[in-house]
Amino acid sequence: MADKRLTQLLSELVAIPSVNPEDTKDTALVGELRLAEFIAAYLEGRGFDVEWHERETGRPNVLASYGPPRASKTVFLTSHLDTVGVEGMKRPPFEAQVEDGRLYGRGACDTKGPMAAALHAFTPDLLQALDESDIRLVFGGLMGEEKGNIGAEKLVKTGFHADHALILEPTELGIVHAHKGALWFRLETRGKAGHGSNPALGVNAIIAMTDVLRHLLDENTAEQKRSRNELLGGPTLNVGSIEGGAAVNIVADRCVVEVDRRVLPEEDGPEIIERLRRFMDQMQKRGAITGYDIHIMKFGSPFETSADSELVRTLKQSCEQTGVTPKTEGAAWYSDAGPLAKVCPEVCVFGPGSIRQAHTDEEFIDLEELAVGSKILRQFLQNLADNTCKFVPGN
Repeated sequence: MADKRLTQLLSELVAIPSVNPEDTKDTALVGELRLAEFIAAYLEGRGFDVEWHERETGRPNVLASYGPPRASKTVFLTSHLDTVGVEGMKRPPFEAQVEDGRLYGRGACDTKGPMAAALHAFTPDLLQALDESDIRLVFGGLMGEEKGNIGAEKLVKTGFHADHALILEPTELGIVHAHKGALWFRLETRGKAGHGSNPALGVNAIIAMTDVLRHLLDENTAEQKRSRNELLGGPTLNVGSIEGGAAVNIVADRCVVEVDRRVLPEEDGPEIIERLRRFMDQMQKRGAITGYDIHIMKFGSPFETSADSELVRTLKQSCEQTGVTPKTEGAAWYSDAGPLAKVCPEVCVFGPGSIRQAHTDEEFIDLEELAVGSKILRQFLQNLADNTCKFVPGN
């Protein structure tokens, strides 16, 4: 059953535009500051201490904490503030519409729904229980997730630390305790221009690129056979864009591709690039190219938290206590869990809503699932406060 107060809270969050600047030039829609200010005021009203990072830029991270500053345990719940753009949406993107048990609007699923579920769970009695159990609760609203996890990366650089980190994303209430890393790179092959009627006098960068792509695909196929993760399967490779050459009758002296390589926790991202450099050096020595360039656009590290960890087991118990059969799983997509796993020993991704609805032209969240997700999050924090779980690996 839907929760009216929770539905109202989510409606208010959806009504605040927070579109990533790379997805719009409309100043009325762009940036995370307005949403961060709403969250800050909401949590200050519940007794949280609020800390701003780079508020003056208009694209801040905002952290709100409750409980003893030198607590025996710190629990971090975080949601990203930005959404993707709204072009082509079939409904008003910032006017929450409720229909057939669903709430529609940009961010309803990704990720203002999970955000609302957490904020709604922070009741006075729960906060008191956490405080009395010497647990510090921190809620983070992080900027720039949609275009490179910028806010999470910045937070990591501040020296932030938490014992448990719960990344709020739409997982259909599944407990995602591992996902692949994202290695994005731009590769340029350089050749020598010449007349198309006599291509032997030039060095064709496009033809050279076909050899490079064949090498990358063959290497990934071999790696899929060598490296298999029980949760995540094998690594993947996607060539997302390609461009090159000047005209049909000119030997192409340049070709550029952009590649998305998904990395397993067992793999070494820098080593993947180093192997590619060695291959490119060989091509240049034999004259297949005159030069090359590799630009790493992004390397988001993978993460994996043990299924026997306190975090995963507490979440599983909380699902069961709320009448939900717990699902533990891995994911191919990327999130702020990657950067935050560097400073938080136990990390999971969890929340109501389906990733299949994220970024769509009729984005929505099921209100009954939203309410159940909030109850699970509240039970999760209550279980930590009560210390009712006995964590014995293997049991």
